Amino acid sequence: MKFKNVVTLTALFSFFSLILSAAIATLFSLWETLLILHVSLSILFGLCYIIQTTLEIRKDNANNRITGKKREWLTVNSYTALLLTGWVILGALLHWPPFSFFQSSEHAGPTEEQIQQSVVENDPEIQVNEDKPALPEKPPMFYSGRSMRRLSGKYDMDINRIIVGLEKIGIEASPDWTFKEIAEHNDMNSESVYEAVLQVQQTASASDGK
Repeated sequence: MKFKNVVTLTALFSFFSLILSAAIATLFSLWETLLILHVSLSILFGLCYIIQTTLEIRKDNANNRITGKKREWLTVNSYTALLLTGWVILGALLHWPPFSFFQSSEHAGPTEEQIQQSVVENDPEIQVNEDKPALPEKPPMFYSGRSMRRLSGKYDMDINRIIVGLEKIGIEASPDWTFKEIAEHNDMNSESVYEAVLQVQQTASASDGK
């Protein structure tokens, strides 16, 4: 068994597992469930790559001592790699094409107008009736870090009735608590909280004849 081969294969397997976990989490809105797995695979891949790169550098340094050649770090290749990496990072954060293609409009965060509206609505008693889509059956991406007030800027939600409905089934909540905070406060998981909110909202909509 060769250590270098083990590191190389581990990096390869962790890389493909990383891609697979990201695809599954995105398609089925399971980011919270698979977050620990995704981070763990990222760390494993990074460690393997660092070890592999270190071994290659040591090998090159040994060869350079024999040939008398000096290693050049700042080359066209390194500049190109830095520019490519920077382009991917900025493109993903700023939603430049083609990265914007991977952001589903259904799972996109609230617009600036919706954020401003959320700031104005400091009182949970205030509800704005607008033509908004119903709360989806599957939790939106990164929902666990959002509050019901923030989601109400995008989806048709009656926060007052949801809070009352949750209290009736023993779940204490606040419009400004995130789903994760509600889950932690009630010793639940975020998925169960979202299912309870969805059930209460659907019951309220059915009673209104929506």
